[in-house]
Amino acid sequence: MSEKYTYADVIIDPEDPRVEIGAEYYFADNPRTVLSQLEDYKAIPRKLAKVSPNDSFPFWAEGGCAWACLIRKKEPEKKYVPFDLSKEEDRTKLRGAWVRIKTIPAVEYQITGLNSMCAFLSNGEGQTMIALLGAFEFLDGSLCGRLVEEE
Repeated sequence: MSEKYTYADVIIDPEDPRVEIGAEYYFADNPRTVLSQLEDYKAIPRKLAKVSPNDSFPFWAEGGCAWACLIRKKEPEKKYVPFDLSKEEDRTKLRGAWVRIKTIPAVEYQITGLNSMCAFLSNGEGQTMIALLGAFEFLDGSLCGRLVEEE
């Protein structure tokens, strides 16, 4: 398990904003046990079925067991690499796409042209693929790069 969990990840408050019905968690009767199970690779994530805030064991896993605490399963971090303009699928993804600078989301630009080294934006500026990945995002908030599929 590549993710590291700490006491800060342990949830004991049923009103904690990290508590979400249907999300995957690791459950236990006390914080040390759930952390120990994660360190020993013995924990199996299960979905949170319901929360009973007034009970001593407020967190209900699918299958009907109630627990005193839980840790939300961390999602693997997504890794992006710069687009490769020599690949047609990358060029297709960029043609006509709308992007914005991450730090200035109110200003949007359309990619109006491509050459072998950069993408041209509707403001006339050219951006390298490294600059596009580092400073820009698509309008849906995803990074301007190719998502690397982990194996």
